[in-house]
Amino acid sequence: MKSQQTFIANVLQSLILLAILLSWSATSIVAAPANQEGPIYIIQQGDTLNSIALRFGISPDTLAAANSISDPNALFIGQELVIPGLEGISGILTAQTLPFGASLNGLIRKYQLKADDLTFLNRLASPTEAIAGVKFIIPINQEAEPLSPLAAPDPGQTLLEFAVTTGASPWHLVENNRIQGTWDILPGETLYAENPDQDKPDTLYPEPISAIILNNLPIIQGETLHISINTSTPVTLKGKFGDQDLHFFTEDDQIYHTFHGVHALAEPGPIPLEISVNLNSGQSISFQQLVMLAEGGYGNEWVNVPEEYLDESVIAEEDAYLQPILDKVSPQRHWDGKFIYPVDEPCINSPYGQRRDYNNGGLFFYHTGMDFAVCAQNLNIYAPAAGEVVLAEELVIKGKAVLIDHGWGVFSGYWHLEEFNVQVGDLVEPGDVIGLIGNSGRSAGPHLHFEIDITGTPVNPMTWLDQEFPASIED
Repeated sequence: MKSQQTFIANVLQSLILLAILLSWSATSIVAAPANQEGPIYIIQQGDTLNSIALRFGISPDTLAAANSISDPNALFIGQELVIPGLEGISGILTAQTLPFGASLNGLIRKYQLKADDLTFLNRLASPTEAIAGVKFIIPINQEAEPLSPLAAPDPGQTLLEFAVTTGASPWHLVENNRIQGTWDILPGETLYAENPDQDKPDTLYPEPISAIILNNLPIIQGETLHISINTSTPVTLKGKFGDQDLHFFTEDDQIYHTFHGVHALAEPGPIPLEISVNLNSGQSISFQQLVMLAEGGYGNEWVNVPEEYLDESVIAEEDAYLQPILDKVSPQRHWDGKFIYPVDEPCINSPYGQRRDYNNGGLFFYHTGMDFAVCAQNLNIYAPAAGEVVLAEELVIKGKAVLIDHGWGVFSGYWHLEEFNVQVGDLVEPGDVIGLIGNSGRSAGPHLHFEIDITGTPVNPMTWLDQEFPASIED
């Protein structure tokens, strides 16, 4: 009996020991990922385990194992993930949308990075891939403040002369900017320092330019590209977006604006943006960079209209008639503030940008404006902003139509009217009645087609109803 009790006691002791060993083993298996070394990525809105793994070139299983993740759907914004397999890279991995003017050299200098690390994290093949509007992964050292841009040396200026004018140490400039010596600088290349003038805001641009701001990055198909440039002295500006000219305007010789309509069918991808600045002294400065154009995410719809309105020669003839009117760029801005809705009780039955199939394949195009159905107790159409009437007549496709020039290349259009009560040359103010909703021209029923055109390119009108243009340079 005693031997039996001893046997049982030994078995129990062995089971307890085995449980302890298993517990240690399990603890070791679970704790190992927590001790995994590597840079940290902070989850942002829209991230998934798969998208994060793809971004860093690892498998979702490897990422899950490194962070003890059992449920990939349980991720939350702000959660910190260790990214394994990035030997030699440390810090917080942040995703930043590159602004216009950013360069690989500038990023390397600002955050004191290794060029190979930045190239590897973003899978770059060349320096030209610093495309404005693209999200870059940048490792941030939380124990060190990023450097700030000083300025760009003038042509012929030595580093010693540059250091004297900026109050920086030439030796620190050599070290911080990864250059070989005081002779190794290029005109126009921004240098960075640890202790710039605290009263001077960071800028990527040489004097007299203090800011070049694009209203949205990446640029979106069918949207308005608004570029603001802030200068300390009067300048003359020219520009190109792709192969199209940009027209700049100013009201105070300090902030210059240009508005450009991005076609809703423009091919997504990098588009060259060029800006040339001519100073009164005769000196000129130019900026060139690729800017990312992204898809607008527009849907599809099917429309049935009488066949005679699908004749492409008639459509082309009408467009050619309107183009010279829309090409005239008035130097005076008539509007002030946000555009108001052109109808009472607005209800939209077809938004801008929809890819349209007319009569089951009779014509394929896109919706160049937004359609308002009749939802109010009246048919009134109102001017959304101040401007000059430059067209008021009946056309074949657009029916009875009105065009208002708001200045700086911005026009608003109103198609398919029952009647209009303005004429060319009239000056209108916001809220003035310019006509009545109708069903004329290529129309499938009573409605107002409302359009915003910028130098002949229709853009999303809802943006002009939601946002104020031009926004303050500080915005």
